[in-house]
Amino acid sequence: MADPATPWMIATNDRYIKLVTRVISLATGALVLPVLFLREFLGVSKTEPLAHYLNLWALISWGSLGVSILLGIIYSWLSVKWVKLAWGEQIKFFTQRGLEITMNLSFGLTMLLFLIGVCASVWFFVTFHAIA
Repeated sequence: MADPATPWMIATNDRYIKLVTRVISLATGALVLPVLFLREFLGVSKTEPLAHYLNLWALISWGSLGVSILLGIIYSWLSVKWVKLAWGEQIKFFTQRGLEITMNLSFGLTMLLFLIGVCASVWFFVTFHAIA
């Protein structure tokens, strides 16, 4: 098997994709935290709807974590194109510079929205008071 044209691209990509994969896993798990908090720690009945217990911070958390997961998946797709470039293959839809900019943007937003989602969840827990 031939060596990649630019092995540093593959080595760097491997490190980034591991981080993105972990963030996707953590964000997916964090999506259930507000429900778990209400059901298990505050004892809200499983038959009672949670809508009136959730506030803006829980919704911000879910939105941020959901978009973080989506951007992480997009980053993973872009990562495949990056590896193809490293092997000297042609890619569709992007120039190398365009791909690099798009990857950096999706990576940065994935991380930022994950942090916003976690912080919003924590703020929901800290400031929670039952409206019902």
